Amino acid sequence: MDSVKVLIDKFGLQDPVQEEMGAFTNQSLKSLYDDLLKKGKESQEAALEAGAIFEEISILDLQKELSATNNQDIRTVFEGLLAGSEKHLRSYVNALEDIGVSYSPQHLSQKEFEDIMK
Repeated sequence: MDSVKVLIDKFGLQDPVQEEMGAFTNQSLKSLYDDLLKKGKESQEAALEAGAIFEEISILDLQKELSATNNQDIRTVFEGLLAGSEKHLRSYVNALEDIGVSYSPQHLSQKEFEDIMK
């Protein structure tokens, strides 16, 4: 959050962070938040799956943004966020496996998913 805030300030962008938890200026993010929150409240398994789904979406978004910029400051922050999302995805998938649940990617290709899980 701090690294992204530095970029927001550096480039004079509007900070989308709201004071209220679950409040978003972007309706797509609001819908995603609401859907995953609802899913996550169903059970422990569903909460882990919701986390994994969120990380898959984050990975795809970060990959897209990385391919669209040559700015080194942005790349450095986004590469760090991407590494974190990949680590989090592995953690969610491993936690699901620990409770006997096999996770299949919902947004990543099977190959991308397997590469991240290695």
